[in-house]
Amino acid sequence: MMIKNIQKHIRISVAIFGLVLLNSCKDSLELQIPYPNDITFNELSLDRFTYQIPTAPFTAGDNDSGIITVNVVGTGNNFSGFALSNKNFRSYPWDLSPDFAPIGGLTAAEEQASINTTAFSVYTTEPNKTQNYLVGNTEGDNAFFTLSSPSTIAHVLIANTSYNYLLAQYGAIYSDDYDSVTESYLIDGGKTSNPNIENPDSDLEGRFRLPAPGGFDAVRLNGFQNLERDAAGLAAYDAVINAGGTTDEAETAKDNAEDNVYAGYVKLTIEGFLNGSSTGTVDWYLCVNEEVDILNPEHDYILNDWQKVDLTSLGDVDKVLFKMSSDYIHTDGRMVYSPMFCLDGIRLE
Repeated sequence: MMIKNIQKHIRISVAIFGLVLLNSCKDSLELQIPYPNDITFNELSLDRFTYQIPTAPFTAGDNDSGIITVNVVGTGNNFSGFALSNKNFRSYPWDLSPDFAPIGGLTAAEEQASINTTAFSVYTTEPNKTQNYLVGNTEGDNAFFTLSSPSTIAHVLIANTSYNYLLAQYGAIYSDDYDSVTESYLIDGGKTSNPNIENPDSDLEGRFRLPAPGGFDAVRLNGFQNLERDAAGLAAYDAVINAGGTTDEAETAKDNAEDNVYAGYVKLTIEGFLNGSSTGTVDWYLCVNEEVDILNPEHDYILNDWQKVDLTSLGDVDKVLFKMSSDYIHTDGRMVYSPMFCLDGIRLE
């Protein structure tokens, strides 16, 4: 009996020691590997399925995640910097369609408001789960945030607006008929379903329009590349003919010129600063055609969800600036697509 009691006491002692050791290890791990706390903007008040353009720079985050000041300049359609949104509209606006537009049409202000349902929406393949996020307008170098104290940024989440996704994927016009000469769907073509509207009712089929900034009928990103190839081929053909070459020689030159054109991208450039000096940049493509990204020539996509971008290479920063660029531009250098993107999930190391 005495031996059994001793064995029992030994088992209890070992169990207690194990629990103490386990808790000690757990406490040690919690101290060494803190749980990440991202700046998500969800603490900021915003009505559901809407957006807001603040009238002045605003702060986000807390003592655990870190605190940043988000810049914004101007109001309404003239704003630049960052707005706050939780919209997730992923289809063409119904009231801009010739088949569903209200009788009498829309005023210019009403048309812009309809466009804004996509310009201030994040595009995701599934319903967005990040709640609040930022929508950046990169015009005028105003899309930046500053940190309350210098820190290294582990990563941020970036995504396309629905506006740019729809323009890059389909173009300003979407129907059931496509013209390979203009590289555009026909506004008077056959009716089709509005993208991402899961409804088999044929009465909801139509022709859809979403004009690019300035009312321009932009083509899809692949269509832009095809137009650039056509232009290069025609120029090469004319050059051979003007130089006295044969039509066969001209055709060969045309084919070679077309085969060597790779175009079509929308790129986000993220630049870090510390005490007013640049610490470096990180480039990330929001849309890109194959062979355009020199470092990743196999990349061929239009970003359709949130994507994590590592910013540790920027080192310690107290300011982060966002810019957008594209090779699909007007003659004055302005981007054809909107200079807007979505930002969320800022993690400081």
